[in-house]
Amino acid sequence: MKVHILTLGWDSERSIYGCMKLGADKVYLVVPGKAKAGSIEDWWNIKTKSVGEKIIKEFSKYFDFKKIEVVYEDYFDCFRGILKTIKEEQAKGNSIYLNISSGSHIVTSAAIFAASLTRAKAYYVIPEKYDEIFKKEDRFISYGGREVVDVPLLPISYLLKVELKLLKIIAAVNSISITELVDRTKPFLKSTNRSKVNYYLKKLADMGFLKTTFKSGKIFAEVTDSGKMVVSAFEGTETNGEEA
Repeated sequence: MKVHILTLGWDSERSIYGCMKLGADKVYLVVPGKAKAGSIEDWWNIKTKSVGEKIIKEFSKYFDFKKIEVVYEDYFDCFRGILKTIKEEQAKGNSIYLNISSGSHIVTSAAIFAASLTRAKAYYVIPEKYDEIFKKEDRFISYGGREVVDVPLLPISYLLKVELKLLKIIAAVNSISITELVDRTKPFLKSTNRSKVNYYLKKLADMGFLKTTFKSGKIFAEVTDSGKMVVSAFEGTETNGEEA
């Protein structure tokens, strides 16, 4: 089955265009959940929800719609909601397509990261035109669709198994000294030594998944927020990488 996940904004035609062009058996709409009453976000979310209802009303005879409710202003909530749906559908053997043509920067960036972790397909629909009124007011709203553009993803899922294991060990204790970490790698590293562990830690740090700090004469490793998301994405699984 082809499953599309649409991050919703106000561009209803671009949101549904990819489903029509590529084909879809099931469509998830990422819609705003709660927002602070009376805030700009609350007004924005109400309008975004109305776009989702419009899409469902017009296209429910073609597609099976479901909703993913997230807090649009919360990156991690967006990430968790989208990631959970991707993993559930992939477990069923379905192909996942993420349309990031619309929606807030927060929700679309979370969707790209979730797609990168799971190797789902992401795409962007170029609009056919923009409304002239919004152009004059330096505001943009689009109509229709002209072309689907594939979105390149980060090669995150190509982490080596040893790198993922290191992240999981560190994430489980929040902070760990390099000395203790070296000891904990003995069960799965063919030849354990500090320089080898430091090599993998540097790679993970360069990717933004962990950081090191100096405390009481020792170097400690800590997993960053991005690293925690990687760990949650691969919870209970192994990567496609090689063992060390």
